Amino acid sequence: MLSQEFTLHLRAMTRALYVVVDEEDRFITQFHEKMKKHENNIWVYNATMGLKPIASVVDDWKTKAHTVDKATQQFNDALVKIYQDVPNSKPNFYIITDPERWFKDEHMVRRILNILHQGHQDLHTVKCLIFVGYRRYVPEKLQRYIEVVNETEVNGEEILSTVSKLAVSLKAPVPANAKALFHGMTTYEIEASMSQAVVSSRMKHQPEDVRIVEPEFVVQYKRMQIRKTDLVQLVDSSGASFDSIGGVQRFKTWARKTKSCWTEEGQKFGLTPPRGVLLMGVYGCGKSLSAKALAHEWGLPLVQFEMGRIRSSAVGESESNLYRALRIIDSIAPAVVWIDEAEKALSGSQSSSYSDAGTTSRLLGILSTWTQESKLPVCLVLTANNLRTLPAEMVNRLPRRFFFDLPNEEDRVDILKIHAKKMGQDVSGFGLARLAELAKNLVGREIEQAMQAAMVESYHQNKPILDEGILAVELTSKPRIITTMNDEIDEIVKWVGYDESADDGVRASMAANHRSEHFRFVTGDK
Repeated sequence: MLSQEFTLHLRAMTRALYVVVDEEDRFITQFHEKMKKHENNIWVYNATMGLKPIASVVDDWKTKAHTVDKATQQFNDALVKIYQDVPNSKPNFYIITDPERWFKDEHMVRRILNILHQGHQDLHTVKCLIFVGYRRYVPEKLQRYIEVVNETEVNGEEILSTVSKLAVSLKAPVPANAKALFHGMTTYEIEASMSQAVVSSRMKHQPEDVRIVEPEFVVQYKRMQIRKTDLVQLVDSSGASFDSIGGVQRFKTWARKTKSCWTEEGQKFGLTPPRGVLLMGVYGCGKSLSAKALAHEWGLPLVQFEMGRIRSSAVGESESNLYRALRIIDSIAPAVVWIDEAEKALSGSQSSSYSDAGTTSRLLGILSTWTQESKLPVCLVLTANNLRTLPAEMVNRLPRRFFFDLPNEEDRVDILKIHAKKMGQDVSGFGLARLAELAKNLVGREIEQAMQAAMVESYHQNKPILDEGILAVELTSKPRIITTMNDEIDEIVKWVGYDESADDGVRASMAANHRSEHFRFVTGDK
């Protein structure tokens, strides 16, 4: 079903439209059905078949014919014909496929401008150009002339219709909550996932004639579609849990409480999933691991979003890539979206107009708007080591912010135990309190590095297990990041601030139940 926005443009006789679609054939058949009375005034350009009447194109699909209009097979020739056409009493509509290919050719762009100028100067010559592409790509020279419409989403009624027809063909019942289950998928993907789900059910169950579409299979199918693109990545968070993180009790408590926001029962009560979380603080204090553990705790897929994969040197392609990435993310919702080292990934917006013609600023604007306006259950998690280059508009979009401070003695004991267990070592007989004291001002990552170095040295000295004395030396001699990056850490601490009445940070909540001595010193609190 064509969207209301597209229908409005049709009725208004908008002269040039760029329609973003995932399924070109679905759009063409729906347009044909809607404009059946005017089919003699509608043509479709296809690089292999030329400019043909829409009825001929649709019939070719049904009859498996491959008729070609050789006179207009070349795009230049097709544009010449469109320019020379003289509409009768009704307007002519021209659907042009693969616009991202033609718009890269300046000569073709000039041809298109000639057609648009023709219609602008002669109001009685009504020719509507409808460009149909899989991604948004409009050259700057045409941006003032073309309206962009997104027709990618298969709405609820189309989902039910597609699922119902295929269920009959597969001799399987229609799965419950089909609209929600198949949301964000193309009709191609709906058909593929249902067919594979039925085959999977027959392989798993006895007798083999059992035919069902298990929701879990469809959900997994949707997540695996991320592998088709390198714009985003699905991160395995199965090995990350809060048991593998020492300290940060306040953050863990918040995460466990908000887990109910993602449940059906919680949402019926009126709870809404968090829109975004900023995890900031000292380097190596577990922010990235906490992002993974958060997705694991909530039972949601974790999608890593890297702006470096989005940016492109081609004009307009970076924005197009970002829109595609966001559509992919929306299709697998609910999900957690993670941008690591956000201060680097999102930096450069202030100088963007000078360095990259405003591309970074536009990307940031698109992402910021999506974070605020998307109605789908998606939580954006940013991890950052400093705020100097992190755009303020992104920080303000995130309703929850947590500061990760240096671990205290109790946390350092937990960290020692956690990493010892990972290394297959038993440290129950060690003087953990003494080791934790020797590890003072070390962050979690530095404690892990010291333990790894102690393991190597213990093996080199033919020790049967990790040696406590060697570990003590490594913890003592390990350089502290709080010393090497003191100014940067002080800057973050001052930004966070401290509210004595609330026993918490001012601009960000404390992730742990304590404040480190360094934090107290910088903020002047006792």
